Amino acid sequence: MRIALLVHDYDRRVGHGRYVVELAERFSREHEVHVFAHRVVEMGDGRIRFHHVPALRATAMTTILTFPFGSWWRVREAFDVVHGQGLCAFSLDVATAHICQWAWFEALRARDGRLTRGDRLFRLLVGRWERALYQPARARWVIAVSEKVRAELARYYGREARVAVVRPGVDLARFHPARRLQSRAAVRRALGYAERDFLLLYVGSLRKGAAEALRALALLPDAQLLLISGSSARPYWDLARRLGLGERVRFLPPTDRIEDYYAASDALLFPTVYDAHGMVIWEAMASGLPVITTRAAGAAEVLTHLEDGLLVDDPRDVRALAECARRLREDVAWREAMGQRARARVEAFSWDRAARETLRVYEWAMRA
Repeated sequence: MRIALLVHDYDRRVGHGRYVVELAERFSREHEVHVFAHRVVEMGDGRIRFHHVPALRATAMTTILTFPFGSWWRVREAFDVVHGQGLCAFSLDVATAHICQWAWFEALRARDGRLTRGDRLFRLLVGRWERALYQPARARWVIAVSEKVRAELARYYGREARVAVVRPGVDLARFHPARRLQSRAAVRRALGYAERDFLLLYVGSLRKGAAEALRALALLPDAQLLLISGSSARPYWDLARRLGLGERVRFLPPTDRIEDYYAASDALLFPTVYDAHGMVIWEAMASGLPVITTRAAGAAEVLTHLEDGLLVDDPRDVRALAECARRLREDVAWREAMGQRARARVEAFSWDRAARETLRVYEWAMRA
């Protein structure tokens, strides 16, 4: 099978990029794989062929709006399947829906009471283009990364036929409970945390739920919070100061060694207002870490509250978030057992499984 994979960045450090890297590496063992990307970080072992796609990378919006023109110009060969990540082309055999933009903005408006001017412009331009791409005339098959996204595509875009749910995988070797023995103590020493400190970890876009995490921390006088994100931390530093959190909060930029920070932490606190999937939830679970998150995350669909994770219905309910963290802090045996159950639950979601299920969708698309 000749497969073309389209993605803005072929880089395992970013969400869509990691998805394509993992699939491409597996597909290339038995198929001819071409990757069309604006930026390629790793070339692999030579089995994958790379093609540069021009795009205006000034902002996320300019990237999304210009990349399809570049991919239209570059993808001129005949392929059995052309598979794009979201808005990567004007038409696709298979499109993976990593998000539903209209659902994301509705979640923000419900939480914040309004959308910013930038949000409204983004929704106007990108949201309408997303609606057009997910119509059957432009995408033969759509892969939704969760049942949540499948329902959102039907609700906001009317796309119901030929939609398959294929959950992303997780690197079960990289994210492993054994790292707690290997790196926990060293990372804590480097960050200035004692072994007795109860350390909560937040990873990802701060806009998704960092404010709620900080407000929950204000109700937990004996806890620490480490936030790792590429987002601007300034407004959240200001909130932390107003809440009197002082040195109990620390912000760090993204790291290539995120697995060590999972190992150093006691629980993931991720009160997201919206997440189509939630890769950080997968990674924390694979690391044997208890997860406190919300039902607004697609990954929460596979969790059972109080068994292999802790789920809060309303992301704004900071008292419920704090109570979940308090229970984990006070009952170490329960916390450890939950982490073990989380690891066992997520072991079913390897990248090998995701690759097999994606190839099945390719076969359906070739017959469509």
